[in-house]
Amino acid sequence: MLRRRYQSLLLFLPVWLITAVPVTAQPPAAPLPGPPAQTVQTGKPLAQPSGSEAIERTGSRDAEQSYRLGPGDLVDVRVFGRPELSGERRLDSFGRIRLHFIEEFQASCLTEAQLAIAITEKYRKYLRDPQIDVLIKEYRSQPVAIIGAVTQPGRFQLQRRVRLLELMTFAGGPSNRAGSSVHVIHSSDHSYCADESKPGQPADAAEAGAGDAAMLLSSIKMRDLLAGNQDANPYIQPGDIISIPEADQFFVTGSVNKPGAYPMMNRVTLTQAVAQAGGITGDGSRGKVRLIRSVPGAEQPKEIIYNIDDIQRRKIEDIALQANDIVEVPGSTAKVAVRNLLGVSINMLSGLPFFVFR
Repeated sequence: MLRRRYQSLLLFLPVWLITAVPVTAQPPAAPLPGPPAQTVQTGKPLAQPSGSEAIERTGSRDAEQSYRLGPGDLVDVRVFGRPELSGERRLDSFGRIRLHFIEEFQASCLTEAQLAIAITEKYRKYLRDPQIDVLIKEYRSQPVAIIGAVTQPGRFQLQRRVRLLELMTFAGGPSNRAGSSVHVIHSSDHSYCADESKPGQPADAAEAGAGDAAMLLSSIKMRDLLAGNQDANPYIQPGDIISIPEADQFFVTGSVNKPGAYPMMNRVTLTQAVAQAGGITGDGSRGKVRLIRSVPGAEQPKEIIYNIDDIQRRKIEDIALQANDIVEVPGSTAKVAVRNLLGVSINMLSGLPFFVFR
């Protein structure tokens, strides 16, 4: 009897297990927590970014401020665990880079991080989970120059984005001869990041034409730049030449305390010019100040006599000077005569014998 019950139990046990498994099985595991999937207006999930899209999205804000590679730059490519694939590589004149086992590709206009991602994507065909780092060793693709009325004119190699005012401080700032404007001359030879389809031309230049002078020259007021106006302080582009022309000059001669040439930074009147020259000396003639001005096409310059006292009494207008004007303050004849007579008298007295009455 017991044997039959044991056999029946063995026959019933597999049937019970088959029917019990679906009931007691654990439900599917919940997905790991993570950022919610981005969706468009249709509600469909967005596809994962490809390698090129990842390059554009990686540090987009930092990439705007980071250095972008260009022709002639030297980079050090390090492949973790693969020293035979690591080494220094220089970008060719077209901005391309050549590595082991992969075809050369365009590396200009990429940052260090973006280039590392691009190389990683290409090496996935040959390596399992490649780990790659890129470091810039030499900067040669972004030269700029500053010339003219600055303390230390010279050439610079950019290693990051630099604004105009910061570059001027590296050049020692504007000199005393600097004018009222700053000219930024743009070069299309280094605009390889603007339009990849047409190397060497800015993107806007392809539409406006390479001969558009407005694209090649920007004029900025020195006053706005030094005042910190953001619109007057643009980023300097590779190949730019910053020219700071000297200011126009006027000249003050004659009976003034500091005769010489003076820069015409802003509007300067006749009395202001005399004041910059230290004022009229004691023997100067205030009523016969001559203004000598060159006239285009005329053989002789134009001369006008002004009375400084009449200008100060507002009887006549205080005329504004022009570039290369000469202000001459002659000596007063009477004052010169009295001074000469006094000098002669003093010399005669010094030659007389000296007696002491006791």
